[in-house]
Amino acid sequence: MTRPVSVGLNLVANTLITVYTVPVGYYAKWNLMYLMNGTGSSKHCTVYWTDASTATDIYVLNQTTVNSKEYVKLDGGAYTVMDEGDTVKMQSEAGSSFSTICTFELIKKEGI
Repeated sequence: MTRPVSVGLNLVANTLITVYTVPVGYYAKWNLMYLMNGTGSSKHCTVYWTDASTATDIYVLNQTTVNSKEYVKLDGGAYTVMDEGDTVKMQSEAGSSFSTICTFELIKKEGI
């Protein structure tokens, strides 16, 4: 069974936010991310994928600067496979106003 899930959030500036956690019993394909800067000036944002199996944060974007009123879009027909408990986290620069939309395809794990 597969099911698409989209998550939209307004980030709290200079605060590490968990955007999504893959639920128990599922894995997910992370196939789309929009990151929008609503601030009146260029600001940066960091995006992590946390691999729960190794407790490792992997940078997707590392203090990437986004110009005022512009966005970053990650798609391109590729995706990141995430296992249960894996998370997507984001932290924007102090004084910024970022929002994000991420889409995942949830797939129910079957007995192996």
